Amino acid sequence: MKRKISLLLIMILVLSTLTNVVAAEDTAQIGNVSAENKILELSMNEAVKIATENSREMWKIDDGIKQMQDARRSGSTAKQQAEALMNMSLEMITAMEIDITNNYVETLLAKNGYYIKVAESQMKQLERSREVLIKGIEIGTKSVYYNVLVAEKTIEINQAKLNKANEQLRVVNLKFNNGSSTKAEVLSAEMAIQQAKTDLDSAIDDLNIAKLNLLNMLELPFDTEFVLTDTELSYVPTDKINLDEKIEKAKQDRIEILTAENDLEIQKIETHAYTAYYTSNLRENKWAKEKLKDAELNVPQAYKDVELDVRKTYLNLIKAERSLANMDKTVELAKEAARINKLLYDNGMATSLEVLDADTKLAEVEIGRYQMLAAYNINKLMFDYSDIGTFK
Repeated sequence: MKRKISLLLIMILVLSTLTNVVAAEDTAQIGNVSAENKILELSMNEAVKIATENSREMWKIDDGIKQMQDARRSGSTAKQQAEALMNMSLEMITAMEIDITNNYVETLLAKNGYYIKVAESQMKQLERSREVLIKGIEIGTKSVYYNVLVAEKTIEINQAKLNKANEQLRVVNLKFNNGSSTKAEVLSAEMAIQQAKTDLDSAIDDLNIAKLNLLNMLELPFDTEFVLTDTELSYVPTDKINLDEKIEKAKQDRIEILTAENDLEIQKIETHAYTAYYTSNLRENKWAKEKLKDAELNVPQAYKDVELDVRKTYLNLIKAERSLANMDKTVELAKEAARINKLLYDNGMATSLEVLDADTKLAEVEIGRYQMLAAYNINKLMFDYSDIGTFK
């Protein structure tokens, strides 16, 4: 019997050991997965989604909409109470000992639906502001995303420039050793390598800064490791634009115009109440009329400002596209210049310094072209959304 019990205990211990080993392997596998998942793979659309979800401004707008919904209900209650008070007979008012002259203007405003109108107007403006904010977050996020891509491309180009400089130094040293090159050319090649290293280090620093800006935009911890999955910047030519149609749509949809028109309607109600209670010689009467006049002038000014903004956004887009086309041509010329200088050098008709200068200029225009491509894409996006709002 004791032997059976001992065997049973041994089996339990063995099974327990096997279970722990399996559990340890599973834990190790989970740990590996977690380690792999620490690097966030980030597409442009995912970045926009994260930035939108984490936006504090979005939370504030949503809270503001809820507050305006409550304010509208309060305004509706105030309107009912004011109407009931206005419909009371003088005897009832006297019997209830109500001082109708106390806050009479506020009562009159409530009766005319002023507080309801204010809440409704604010709610519409907040809803429109929400749409504008969503587009603004998209533009801002894509802009900093592009900055990371540009920084990565700059590192790639500068690394290629450094590789060329190293190769050029190798060739110059060979020629110097056989007497067909000068010490000055060797020094120039060494200086080119140092400059290329400096440019590469600077580009790496710029990349780190761009990554921090992107993480800040996404409201993510600064130690978050990520890689961008949308690594190619593409050029999509601008279709033929009907600027007049774009301007008319902006005049219908832009929040500036909605705000100006809502302010005018609200001010009409307020001015009516104040002029109905205060005589024309009193300061309150004159103040209300001045506010109405300002509100009336603000409407056409809002239309003008919106049109100006759309036209400027359009011109910025045309300018960015033209600059990009010119830079494409410049890159072609720089590539050809670098090729010819290398060919001339190989045949003893150019100096190593000319080759290095040509390679440096090629790298500069390639980086500039990539920067202009990013700027063009942002300007295109801003024009596409110019009928919705202004994005600074």
